[in-house]
Amino acid sequence: MESLNSILAELRGNRSALFSFFSMMPKGGDLHHHYSGSIYAESYIAYVIEKNYYINTETLEVVKELPTPVAATLPEWQRFSKLENLEQVKLRMLRKWSDKDFTKGVESNDEHFFATFPSFSVASKENYVEGLIELKKRALNQRISYIETIFISLDLKTITVPNEAQYDQVMLYCQRLENKALLTSVLDELVERHEFDIQKVADKHNEMVKQLHTVSKMDDASFIMRYQNYAARFRQPTDMFIELLACFYSAAQSPLIVGVNIVAAENGEVAMRDYWLHMQFYAYLEAKYKGVQYAIHAGELTTGMVQPEKLGRHIRDAITIAKPTRIGHAVDIIYDNEFTSTIELLKEKDVVIEINLSSNEFILGVANDMHPVELYYKNGIPIVICTDDEGVLRSSITEQYVILAHRYKFTYDQIKELVINSIRRSFIKEDTIKDQLEDSVKKGFVDFEQKIINHYMALVFEAPANPQLTAAFTEKAVNGNGANRPKLKLTNFAL
Repeated sequence: MESLNSILAELRGNRSALFSFFSMMPKGGDLHHHYSGSIYAESYIAYVIEKNYYINTETLEVVKELPTPVAATLPEWQRFSKLENLEQVKLRMLRKWSDKDFTKGVESNDEHFFATFPSFSVASKENYVEGLIELKKRALNQRISYIETIFISLDLKTITVPNEAQYDQVMLYCQRLENKALLTSVLDELVERHEFDIQKVADKHNEMVKQLHTVSKMDDASFIMRYQNYAARFRQPTDMFIELLACFYSAAQSPLIVGVNIVAAENGEVAMRDYWLHMQFYAYLEAKYKGVQYAIHAGELTTGMVQPEKLGRHIRDAITIAKPTRIGHAVDIIYDNEFTSTIELLKEKDVVIEINLSSNEFILGVANDMHPVELYYKNGIPIVICTDDEGVLRSSITEQYVILAHRYKFTYDQIKELVINSIRRSFIKEDTIKDQLEDSVKKGFVDFEQKIINHYMALVFEAPANPQLTAAFTEKAVNGNGANRPKLKLTNFAL
């Protein structure tokens, strides 16, 4: 559609016009999305105030009950209802629980980002129904029709592994020697001894997710929500494997839980040390639970976060060992000393890259021409545009498309393709639902394009510089489509 490509080209340099454009555009799905990090901090703060929890006015730690009897004697611990400076405390909490007003100092960007999650965990682990409803309302406001959110961790406190430290040591030994055969025998033993108990935990988890999904009325004609399980990559090997095992079994049993992921800071000590093990866990579980789809956070690294020789290998290892359907972030591919072969592997395996522009800019400082989004697209790698943690980052899906169009030379047709990708490349298990979503998004584009063509001049201050557009909109003004619209002075100046 040449006219829409031309219109977007006219708007590309003006972010206010781009926001106006993309606010109206249907955006399909958000496939890289963390539930807890996508709730805005204002909601969490309102919740703990309503519950009248305790807050430490110095550290801003929030708890349901005081941690020790001694704390009751300390003046810094107060119930919210007793605070005389509540508005000041709320602002401090907002800055601690998100990136609002953040300036690098004592904390780096990535340290601040990951520290927000334990800070608001007392609120994020409660009130799930209201949280899901908030996400749905925001999605509809942003013209999103599908979210695939990384939701609630499985509660594995009842699973105890005797001799866990010994299992850890054997698995680390396997990693040092890259001994897959011995590792497989260890994993077989863990499954044999603990699978039954893990399945009971997973079944209970699935029932809870189903209940929350139903009570919050997620699915209707305008919106669909699905969920991913996740394991935390900072855990020691045995705990990490048990958690992934539970995630895979759960996803295999539930139509609502459509995938498995791995989360937490990739540059963490355990995450870096055990990356080979984690990929082997995925490979083992993929063979055991055929058909379970999964994504991996990989390559969320950049210069300065780790030693240079440790950059650029995680994406390749993920493809060759774990074989995920989608990879999230994947920005450190530019440091891969086998870059071209990794690109070819991505194409061969048809791996989708989940692009998180605001997230990569804040956490990693990767933006503009340091971001590989164009490298992926121009090399034929399918990509989708996602938000990651829009609450912590104080961003939106609309902003992600504005950044994409403003900084990079994507045409309208190419951006439309990315939106359709976000439905086609989802993990939705029901083909009929996926088809219905795609049809709905395509219909939304028809309405959107007609609206833009009819009212494009509202997005600019003067007539377009493109001669074809100038002629087209002059004709509208003369022949009736723009009869009630004041004629604009035709110039060669475009925004």
